[in-house]
Amino acid sequence: MTTRDAETLAQLVSAVAGKGKKWTFEQLAARSVDPETNYSPSPNLLWTLAKGAAVKVNPKLVRALVAGLGLPRERVADAAHRQFISGWTSTPAPFNPPEDEDDDVVYRVAAAAGITPEEMPAVERFYNELRRSQSHGQGSDEE
Repeated sequence: MTTRDAETLAQLVSAVAGKGKKWTFEQLAARSVDPETNYSPSPNLLWTLAKGAAVKVNPKLVRALVAGLGLPRERVADAAHRQFISGWTSTPAPFNPPEDEDDDVVYRVAAAAGITPEEMPAVERFYNELRRSQSHGQGSDEE
């Protein structure tokens, strides 16, 4: 696991905003505008977030922070998940997909930190059943 795999939203914000940092909280708030709703978090909210206090995380806040921080959406969203669902991680499916599966299919599974793929057989069974039901349904829709 890399450092980036463990970062939280508080760490992303506090790394760039505050006294002696790249931006003040006011500057970061001005940069952080959700392109879909024009929502912008207040400097106080960003300060509270940077301190690790509980704030309401929603899609518009994440999109605003993506814009403000200039980071990929997935990185900011994963950091938000790690901060507010503490003790859980978001990882790819804990097993290898079949060779013939479409490469652009991505599965994410929330699991307690330290859980190994061998400890998650129900997840593998679920995805195998999902694959079977989808492959059977595809042929009947096209006819």
